[in-house]
Amino acid sequence: MRLMDHMTDPNTQQYDGPCRIRHVPFEGGDVFRRRGGKAVDKHHFYRSAVAASSNLAGFAVVDEIGVVGGQIETVALGEMLPVDMHPERTQLFPTTGRLAIPADVGKDCDLYVDANGIQYANLDAHATNVLRISDIVTWDMAWVSCGIPPALRYGNL
Repeated sequence: MRLMDHMTDPNTQQYDGPCRIRHVPFEGGDVFRRRGGKAVDKHHFYRSAVAASSNLAGFAVVDEIGVVGGQIETVALGEMLPVDMHPERTQLFPTTGRLAIPADVGKDCDLYVDANGIQYANLDAHATNVLRISDIVTWDMAWVSCGIPPALRYGNL
């Protein structure tokens, strides 16, 4: 494995695993940021996951949406967006709490979302454990690949 060099605009996209992309209806006003994770959960509609999400449905296959300059600047209620729901798919996340260490691989952690809507893997929090670290992907240890633990995946397989 070769770690990615640190970049000013990291490639936050699907990282590993086969694809199972479905277009599903989203809540209005959703936001996914370019430099953050793309975790999705579901209540009445699919939506960008929040720190309190207790399970995840998959990972949005989008760049930056719901913000000025995004590929979609405003997400309307019921708008169909692509979500990869394959159980083996992983997604890149920036870390928060601390930098990753090799012992983190295989462990679960919480999702953290800041005021700008950027999703992080919170390596120091373990209340919901909705993300499973599968790899450290940058030399600076600030980006990790995460999957969804099978027991915490929303039933959409």
